[in-house]
Amino acid sequence: MGRVHLEHLVRFHLAGRIELLTIGDRLPRTIESARAFVSRLGADDLAARLLTADAPDQMADHRIDVAVVASGTGNHARDLLPLVRRGIPVLVEKPLAATLAEVAAINDEVGADGDRLVQVAFQRHYDAAARAAAAWVSDGSIGSIQQSDHVLQDKNPTPVGYDSCGITADMAIHLIYEAMAFRRFALPRQVRALRFMAPPYDDRAGEGANIVHVFCQWTDGSLAHLWGSRINGTGYDNRFTLTGTAGRIDVGEFAGDFGAVLAKLWRGTGDGSVARGTLAEALEFPMTPPRDGHPDFYARFAAAYEAELSAFLNRAASGAPLEPGLDAGWKTLLVANAAEASSRADGRAFELTDTAGRPIESAADAAAFEAEHLSGGV
Repeated sequence: MGRVHLEHLVRFHLAGRIELLTIGDRLPRTIESARAFVSRLGADDLAARLLTADAPDQMADHRIDVAVVASGTGNHARDLLPLVRRGIPVLVEKPLAATLAEVAAINDEVGADGDRLVQVAFQRHYDAAARAAAAWVSDGSIGSIQQSDHVLQDKNPTPVGYDSCGITADMAIHLIYEAMAFRRFALPRQVRALRFMAPPYDDRAGEGANIVHVFCQWTDGSLAHLWGSRINGTGYDNRFTLTGTAGRIDVGEFAGDFGAVLAKLWRGTGDGSVARGTLAEALEFPMTPPRDGHPDFYARFAAAYEAELSAFLNRAASGAPLEPGLDAGWKTLLVANAAEASSRADGRAFELTDTAGRPIESAADAAAFEAEHLSGGV
């Protein structure tokens, strides 16, 4: 993801929109790899004059206005905090941190300024097809959501050296965001998950599984089924279905290794004047042709990544609240870590309440839940 963000930052720099000033990493070879990547993007002069840093504090000393953190999950909090302490807005890759204790510490540090300092990189928020679905849900086209199904299947195992927080948390957190976004980010009442290993498979990240199924149920009975897989060799697959009391939405039919993203609105359930299963609207969104070196998911979400970064820059420059912010960050992490723990405990159901049985309402509540039930994170 660092390479994806860097590619878009270089593009913005060459267009005169920003000045890309510095790159940083604790490993010198990673910095040199990033510099070489910038050069390969046709920006030799930029590559030669980029400042470098081996720590976030040093990067902040270069008088930067904003920063993007795309380090390993376990380093997110450590890399984020020195920047936000100095008032520098940060776009941080998902998940916000490895544990909810770290997220609670971030919340304590930033206080009331949190939503103007931290944006969590859930690119689905900026995906055109997902936004079309959100508009249909918002205008009542499908009534109340009864069920949603969310699928994410990779065409390859994780790359060598991949830093995973566990397959359930790593894959499901995108789908958790998706499911929660259509429910106004209300936390589900219950979470449970199952994990499986289907052969043959090279488990390079030591995740212990290559297929996961997560089930989330809300207090109104609405259910979300999240399905992640690392073994869909026929091509990257990302899609979801929203089933409501008055209709249905389908986004992202499988199209092999490359193809258009379709969004369809179906109306009519057998009651009323609309015939059952009427296709009311259909939209088509192009994927982005990838090149060698792009990750599996690039074609599907390249436009969303660019829109996400663009929105971050615009909002940070104006001082507007960043989206998605800390609220989405801690809620998705709580559900993801509960799902990971459930999958490792043969599908144990977790009720997301505090010790008194009340709903979890803050990052501090979530950290307390983690400490009691989830062994401090995954």
